[in-house]
Amino acid sequence: MYSRFIRVTASVMIWIMFVTTVAPAQILGVNPSRRSVTAPGSPVAPASAPDSTAGVMPNIPARGFDRPVNPDEYVIGPGDQFVLVVRSSGTQVNLSVLPGGDVLLPNAGIVHAAGLTITQFRAELKKIAVTYYKGGDFYCELILPRTFVVYVFGDVNRPGPVQVSAPFRLDMIITAAGGIGPAGSWRNVEIKDADGVVKKYDLMRLQRLGDQTQNPMLHEGQSIYIPSRGPAIEVSGEVWNARTWEILPGETMMDMISLSGGFTSDADTNQIVLERINVSNHVSIMHMNETRAQTTEVQDHDVIVVPDKRSFPGIDFVRVQGGGGRDGRIYLQEGESLASFRPRFIRLRNDFDLANSNIERRQENGKVQFIQVDLKKLVEGDTTSAVMLKSGDVINIPRLQDQVFVAGEVVMPGPKDFQSGLPAGRYIAMAGGPTETGSMDKLEIYDDHGHRRDGNRDTPVYRGETVLVKRRTGVILGNLFLGFVSLTSLFLSVYAVIQQND
Repeated sequence: MYSRFIRVTASVMIWIMFVTTVAPAQILGVNPSRRSVTAPGSPVAPASAPDSTAGVMPNIPARGFDRPVNPDEYVIGPGDQFVLVVRSSGTQVNLSVLPGGDVLLPNAGIVHAAGLTITQFRAELKKIAVTYYKGGDFYCELILPRTFVVYVFGDVNRPGPVQVSAPFRLDMIITAAGGIGPAGSWRNVEIKDADGVVKKYDLMRLQRLGDQTQNPMLHEGQSIYIPSRGPAIEVSGEVWNARTWEILPGETMMDMISLSGGFTSDADTNQIVLERINVSNHVSIMHMNETRAQTTEVQDHDVIVVPDKRSFPGIDFVRVQGGGGRDGRIYLQEGESLASFRPRFIRLRNDFDLANSNIERRQENGKVQFIQVDLKKLVEGDTTSAVMLKSGDVINIPRLQDQVFVAGEVVMPGPKDFQSGLPAGRYIAMAGGPTETGSMDKLEIYDDHGHRRDGNRDTPVYRGETVLVKRRTGVILGNLFLGFVSLTSLFLSVYAVIQQND
């Protein structure tokens, strides 16, 4: 009797395992192999391609000068090409700076050129040329700048040699080296000459303030080094470019505000705040005006806050989010309603859900109240339900869903781009078509408020709606029948085992 109980219990456990694993897949019509098949047109991850640029020296082409060559600044080097023109005879002589830095003047001699400016070279050339070209009526011009190599080291994305064409500048060479790395300094870029002299340049002043003195031309024998970023502060509030800035010794609060684009029109320049961590790791708060900020030097970890003068009591405003017109804070007149405020939106676009907008209002107890408003009616002239606005209100205008969602028994469920006038069948086709168990003529369509309507493949679908493809009735009944047959067979097998042991 005990052994029969064990066998019956084992049979029941096998039946439970069958019901919880195999049977649900059959009864519910789940087809794992179909679900896991890659949809037609799905991208396949490509194999790693070799880097075709590996080992290639970055190059800056010889064309595209940012300004005419200044003969008092351009430093000559090996490879520069000149032309000497004798006015009296019309003779033209091409001159090349040799690798040793000299120029061979036919029938006259050698002139040293490397390291001289064009103006200096012309003076040296004249001393020798007058002995051969009588009258001294000639001139010399640069016709083709040379190319040379500058090495870029430190925190750049592609450190190493960069082939450049004279007279290109510092910023273009760093660009050719892939730009400054994420931890590199923009404000302490070092240029080292062949004799070891190092000069520092501030590319942030070049970028933000247009200071061209921070963007010198390069020549042979120089190298560029990008160190890691140094001390930094944060500038926030009513400036045009609030962010974290690296600082240089001796810089003041106003220097950093200038780098941040200066004050906005809403800045309270008499209430500038400096937050500083002192030696005992406590935060000290200093309030100052613009005059004092011009002489107050900044330190590592300082935070400069430029407050909004509208944030102080006495100035009412509302905030607008969405709608396609004005976003952000807008001044509010006393006793103004949403109807009188409407023209100040400038415009309200129809790709926003004007009929389902709301006003977010904070109550005295701290809770937030949401007031539903129909801006569509307001635009059409119906002002009967216009709400009185209060300072601090937030007017939210949501964007319309420009998609149709396809779910249920389809190959690739998910959002599809809405196209006006398309029936449900076209969106199902975009979703890869129905699965083997799906029915094109047994659809449920839900709008964005959850209201349901039945449909088929020819039913029109509107923006933001969801098309649910249901399972065919015959498939459901067939799977239920198979499940019932399997369950009956299991019970008969268990009964037969019990009878054999009686």
